[in-house]
Amino acid sequence: MITTLEILLLVSITFAAAQFAAAWRHLSRPGGPSSGRALPRGNGDWAPPVSILKPITGFEDGLRANLETFLHLDYPDYEIVFCLQDPEDPALPLLKELRAQHPRRDVSIVVSDYSGGLNPKICNLIPGYDRARRDLVLVSDANVRVRPDYLREAVSHMRDPHVGLVTHVVRGAKGTALGADLDNGYLNSFVVGAVALFDLVGISCVIGKSMLMRRRDLERLGGLEAVQDYLAEDFALSARFKRAGFKVVISPYPVDRVAMRGDVRSFVRRYTRWNTMRRTIAGPAYLFEALANPSAIAVALVAAAVFGLGPDNPTIFIAGAAVGVKMALDAGTQILFGVPVRAREVLLAPMRDLILFYVWAAGLCSRTISWRNTKLVVGRGSRLKVPDARPIRQKLKDPSSLPGIRRVVRARRPAAS
Repeated sequence: MITTLEILLLVSITFAAAQFAAAWRHLSRPGGPSSGRALPRGNGDWAPPVSILKPITGFEDGLRANLETFLHLDYPDYEIVFCLQDPEDPALPLLKELRAQHPRRDVSIVVSDYSGGLNPKICNLIPGYDRARRDLVLVSDANVRVRPDYLREAVSHMRDPHVGLVTHVVRGAKGTALGADLDNGYLNSFVVGAVALFDLVGISCVIGKSMLMRRRDLERLGGLEAVQDYLAEDFALSARFKRAGFKVVISPYPVDRVAMRGDVRSFVRRYTRWNTMRRTIAGPAYLFEALANPSAIAVALVAAAVFGLGPDNPTIFIAGAAVGVKMALDAGTQILFGVPVRAREVLLAPMRDLILFYVWAAGLCSRTISWRNTKLVVGRGSRLKVPDARPIRQKLKDPSSLPGIRRVVRARRPAAS
């Protein structure tokens, strides 16, 4: 028993080291936080117009500051389309205020009652997508914060006509509470390492916080309606682009996902939903994800020693050393990512890993999720289903009376096959 766990622990540490090496390689590319090199400027004046779609639902942490960064992008021609589903959304006054403060920016606010799909984010985006006027379309979540050269960097990849989708590595930022620190630490260590490692072997792990596409290419693949019934709409879009022969670029240029507040319970709920999704995508390979968690295996090794299944002192030393190595690799990845390392975050790493093992087990057993107070069944490939015949949304109040707001109402349409 002890020998088996020691072998598994060695495999797990090797995988963690491979993730660190992959992150180092990926983040050291031009534009990455570890490169020390400026973004390439070989495109000259090539800067085609872009539509930026922003799905808004209530107040995200730091919402004003997040949105302000998109109003100050160093790019000649772009529009921003704020997408909402509720005319009484508390963020609406802020959006109108920002639009008034930046009259030179092309800013639209679209309020819609479209509910043709089961993914609330995509249902929110579709009417705004219809309103957008540019061929290049960028989907960017409300909790994302960027630097002024972000759009130029993203668009630079689209010069290659074979590139269909551009996404970015996501960096957790601004945590002030325990749950937020756990969440940000996970993004800044395991997630970026896994994304970089899988990209190295040709598997594109697209994170939907930042996705740039050509409208004409997306329409060929069925538009946003094609993924409106998928929990992992980013994965589904990426798969469609790759099947159509397009390249998917994961840029080393980081975008910041701002999460200041949040408790441990919200962290567990978020990643239980995420692991449920990953299980439906990975299939039997999901079982091997437990090997990516050295801390959990180390605890099992110590427990085996305590219960007399082998020698205790060397075993406990090995387990402790493995946890220390994992903590060092996590801290090293954060440094590569340009994130200041705080002692609190380093010490939280084993606790985070043990919670994530629980979350992994919960994802293994779970078949349903709760998303914005709606219970949904997650099927193969993260396809969403309603567990019964009840409507998933109530009809929203008529937003047409709100000044300066475009109202878009669309009939339900089936997802494209």
